[in-house]
Amino acid sequence: MSSDYDMQSCIDTCVQCHQTCLETAMKHCLETGGKHVEAGHFRLMMNCAEICQVSANVMLSGSDFSGRVCSVCAEICEACADSCEQVGGMDECVETCRDCAQTCREMSGGAS
Repeated sequence: MSSDYDMQSCIDTCVQCHQTCLETAMKHCLETGGKHVEAGHFRLMMNCAEICQVSANVMLSGSDFSGRVCSVCAEICEACADSCEQVGGMDECVETCRDCAQTCREMSGGAS
């Protein structure tokens, strides 16, 4: 079972990833245009921001579903990191998503 410290670390990482993805999508991607706003990429960034917020909320509530939600969050964060890396010029988003994927994977017990 994960410790309270591990859970708090995961919550903090999810909150940071939510903020980074949302700000990057709204400020960087919308202003840059082109491949930054292609439907698949932009949708994935918004999905990532949302699942990170949901994951933090579920963990904060002490839900028994935290592990499963974190598993899905890790999968979406990894996909978002890959998409941002492919689009390019989004290094902070890539790094934040990968960090979040790792902490969520650990919180979920490695399940995917």
